[in-house]
Amino acid sequence: MQLLLKFIKEQKKTLIGALVLATINQVFSLLDPQIFRIIVDDYASKTQELTSSEFFNGVILLLLLGMLVAFISRVAKNFQDYYVSIITQRVGANLYSAAIDHSFSLPYAAFEDQRSGELLLKLQKARSDAQMLITNFVQIVFLSSVSIVFVLGYAFYVQWLVGVFYILLLPSIGFVQYYLSNRIKAAQRQIVTESASLAGSTTETLRNVELVKSLGLEDQETKRLNKVNNDILNLELKKIRLIRALSFLQGTLINAVGATLSLLLMWLIFRQTITFGQYFTLYIYQFFIFQPLYQLGVLSNSYQETRASMEKVEEILNMEPEKKPLNPVVIEQLDSIEFKDLSFSYKTGETTVNKISLQINKGQTAAFVGPSGAGKTTVIKLLLGLYRPAEGKLIINGMDGETVDYDKLRKKIGYVSQDTQLFAG
Repeated sequence: MQLLLKFIKEQKKTLIGALVLATINQVFSLLDPQIFRIIVDDYASKTQELTSSEFFNGVILLLLLGMLVAFISRVAKNFQDYYVSIITQRVGANLYSAAIDHSFSLPYAAFEDQRSGELLLKLQKARSDAQMLITNFVQIVFLSSVSIVFVLGYAFYVQWLVGVFYILLLPSIGFVQYYLSNRIKAAQRQIVTESASLAGSTTETLRNVELVKSLGLEDQETKRLNKVNNDILNLELKKIRLIRALSFLQGTLINAVGATLSLLLMWLIFRQTITFGQYFTLYIYQFFIFQPLYQLGVLSNSYQETRASMEKVEEILNMEPEKKPLNPVVIEQLDSIEFKDLSFSYKTGETTVNKISLQINKGQTAAFVGPSGAGKTTVIKLLLGLYRPAEGKLIINGMDGETVDYDKLRKKIGYVSQDTQLFAG
């Protein structure tokens, strides 16, 4: 999540603009019930004390003021949504770009441990989850905070008991929701892992469809992919059950709190402590408080999903990039290649190249011949710098290969892979 926060900080000015507009939007939305209160207390309740001109002039003026307040709120809301969209798109693009840049800096062996498409799905999932979290933060957390501060201030102004009621119950509702939503994170982490595996397996199978069909393995591959797909389905259903349970508990808790608040307000009216206008205003403000609290469950789910997705991306970004020499030697012209007691082993421990010594000079043609698995491809990948020797040395133009700038050397090498890789276009 630190990476996500870093990219959000880069959009600091735009974010501040979005939050200011969100504040204007919410404050002016909250002024509308105040106008309604004045209409009820100063006009609707005093029809016998006012002349017709005083009544209609006052009401019309307040209704026009209400239209102006609503207009300002809508304008601020539109610009707020525009700025939030800019932030989410830029953060998503920066996240994707950083992951891709780092991926190409990794050693070649890191890619051999992953299926095609697996990395891409992790990046896309993290990108979409991060964008959704930012949107939910502005739409739910920040707007809720503005509403709560405004309503708390008004509640204490009207009657301190109502303010105390809010202060005691709001934190407890938020804590219960966050505690319950934590259980979603584990399920989401499994979903991301399994989905990445399915994406990798599917891409791998479709890319090698010629081989699959030629060997009559369609049924086998279909069953294999469907098994992973069903595992993901079961995990998704488990998460849905958790979300539904959370939603039910939230709804029940908020409904009980709302009923308790209504009872308190009715008792205050009976005691003639508050007016009808104040009662209706506080009643309307319940929706500004409880609706965002209900949506905190959505935010908690979004946070846990983003956290699980970002952990997968951060696993990639925490991988050590390919080691490069401090002062790399640029090979302008290739004169000689020498393998000196060179050995190489894979992570599995299998040794494919063992104590090879040979020299190839400029103008010579060399061929490596041997059965499958003898190490021919490994030798070529060692030459390209995709693998590094476990023992011995690769010497190029009389210089240790560990000091060579392979990025520039590869541009001077023509390489035809044993696998056919086609790019679109």
